[in-house]
Amino acid sequence: MAEIAIGPASVDEVRAVELRHGRDDATIKLALEFAEDGNAWAARDAGETVGVVLTHRSDEEVYVGELVVEPSYRGLRIGARLFDAALADAGNGARSALLDASDRASLALALRSGLAPRATVLRVAGAIPREDGLLAMAAGDYRFQVDAIDPAAHAFALSALDRENRGTTRLRDHRRLSRDAEGLAFLSDGEFVAYAYVWPDGRIGPMAAASGAYLVQIFAYALVTLQRRFGASWCTALIPGTNVRLLRAALRAGLRIEETLTFASDAEISELSRYAGFHRLLF
Repeated sequence: MAEIAIGPASVDEVRAVELRHGRDDATIKLALEFAEDGNAWAARDAGETVGVVLTHRSDEEVYVGELVVEPSYRGLRIGARLFDAALADAGNGARSALLDASDRASLALALRSGLAPRATVLRVAGAIPREDGLLAMAAGDYRFQVDAIDPAAHAFALSALDRENRGTTRLRDHRRLSRDAEGLAFLSDGEFVAYAYVWPDGRIGPMAAASGAYLVQIFAYALVTLQRRFGASWCTALIPGTNVRLLRAALRAGLRIEETLTFASDAEISELSRYAGFHRLLF
């Protein structure tokens, strides 16, 4: 075996790895955007791609959303070298990753790199309840004005919510999200208090709120929008375990926990109790 080389991954390399591992269309699209932006690294053995890591860079964080090493090459520290390459130029920003909770090797890798487990993240999924039940859930104590998200006009409010709930601002993400998804801005007495995105394939998120008391109504509104805007019958979201209000609402609505993940970071960020993500490559 030749010396394993680590370097920037090409779009074609990332596409081949994602297809080989059976990723869905949404994941492949995001992965290719990361590669185009120079946020993907590959491990190569004599020109053959044997591992890939995908990162997402926001204003105050470098985040690893996927790390893949082919089975026959595991145990050779390729994952550690890819992880180091991905996080090498984080500067003074946070370094974070979302890991499979059952993958002890990945957790050990994160710990050795100085990332500590900060939160359990649960992927919930299932059929969207009947609309009459959703409307009852949405009819809570608060009355919101709902507008389309405008990343430019809402920049200050979006950044404030993201820094408080996710630990970093991400205006570039909002430009991408508002292009590909239905972005909902929630205002109370003229003040921007929450946002949520819904996707044609049934994903919900990211969503963030200034108060946990808003979450159930906003979640219900998102589900109604999925049904009416996209004709969706199924939904999924990534909900931190500390977001008890939203998890309880999702489970009461009939959704089920499909996957358990661990969010690890070297920064003392918020407890994520008013946040939900839509995809592990972005969280």
